[in-house]
Amino acid sequence: MNLEEKMELSRIVIQHALSNYEKIFTSCSFGKDSLVVADLAQGIKKDIQFIGIDTGYEFEETLEYADRVIKQREMNFFWAKPSMEDVERIDKEYGDSFLKNGQYKCCEMKLPAIEKHLSSYDAWITGIRRDETESRKTTKIFDQGKIVRVSPIAFWTEADVWGYIKDRGLEYHPLYDQGYKSLGCKPCTTEGTEKSGGGRQGQFERAGQ
Repeated sequence: MNLEEKMELSRIVIQHALSNYEKIFTSCSFGKDSLVVADLAQGIKKDIQFIGIDTGYEFEETLEYADRVIKQREMNFFWAKPSMEDVERIDKEYGDSFLKNGQYKCCEMKLPAIEKHLSSYDAWITGIRRDETESRKTTKIFDQGKIVRVSPIAFWTEADVWGYIKDRGLEYHPLYDQGYKSLGCKPCTTEGTEKSGGGRQGQFERAGQ
C-alpha cells in the first residue's frame, strides 16, 4: 500500500471505532505518531477526547509544545497525573535511586496516573506501530484487554509518519530536530533512544491490558 491507501484504511479503522465504542479516547504523548493519529482522528471527530500522561518529569519543551498544539487544534484534552499519595508511595519505594528493577521512577508514575481513568471508557486509540519494537510486531488493529485498544497506524512505517507530517505541514515536537528519535519523560530519554523501553505509550498498554 502507498501512503494514501494507508491513510484511508486508518480513517476507516478510526471511524469504525467511533461508531462501535461510545466511550472512547485517544492517547496523546505529542510525539510524531500521536500527532498523526490526532490529525486523522480530528478529521473524523473534531471533539474526540484526548488524554496525555504528565508524571511531573516531562521535558519543558514537551509541555510548551503541547500547550501550543492543544490551542491550535482546539483539542478536547486533559493531562492524567498521579495522585500525591501515589507520588509519595513511589518516591518512598525508590528512595535515593531513580532506577529499580529496570524501571525508571518517572515511568512508574504513569500507570497509577492513567489507570483510574480507564474504567470510564470502552476503548482507546493509540499511535502504536508494528515496526517500532520487537514486542510490537504482532500488534492487532483491535485488541481486547480491560478495554479495547485500537491501533489505526499499526501498519505504517516511520517513513510513512514523517511523510504524512511533511505533506500535511504539521508542526512537530522541536526536540526531534535535536536528534531525538523517541520522546518520553526527561530522565529516561536520551538522544536517539528511549531507555525505559516503553515510555508513555508503554504504560497505556500495561494499564489497558
